[in-house]
Amino acid sequence: MAEQIHPDEAARALAQIRDHQEQVIDVNVIPVWYWWLIGGLIVLLAAVVESKDSTLIGGGVAVFVVGLLAGTGWVVRRALRVQVRNELIGAGGIGLILGFVAVTVAVSLAVAFGLQYAGISHPATWGNVACAVLLVTGGPLLMRALRRIMLARRSGGTR
Repeated sequence: MAEQIHPDEAARALAQIRDHQEQVIDVNVIPVWYWWLIGGLIVLLAAVVESKDSTLIGGGVAVFVVGLLAGTGWVVRRALRVQVRNELIGAGGIGLILGFVAVTVAVSLAVAFGLQYAGISHPATWGNVACAVLLVTGGPLLMRALRRIMLARRSGGTR
């Protein structure tokens, strides 16, 4: 004969399931430090390239590649432990990601080309500084928005 589940037991079980879903979603959110890392690396790369010093360029490219591979490897390795369903992000999440990329690229290119046109030295570096500021400020905001979307779309949430 099947035992009857008490409402408080069912509520606790559902709360535990929702907590586990939230933990899975949180593992797949890009950490704040990563946005700082990428921002710093792209500014470094532009600065060393614009220096036109082959020794600086060689060292800077090496730091860029190692930093990018190490940081990205850490984030990807962490995210590979658990996978969220593709449906969790939805069209709204995809739109946010694409919009963030478009704005970041457009602003950084506009700054760089505008400064180049104005005759300011190191325009690519300044364009990448603008990009880095957008990444550091906008990246965590994007991740919070995506997290909210995924939590709302998870099993049992509103769609």
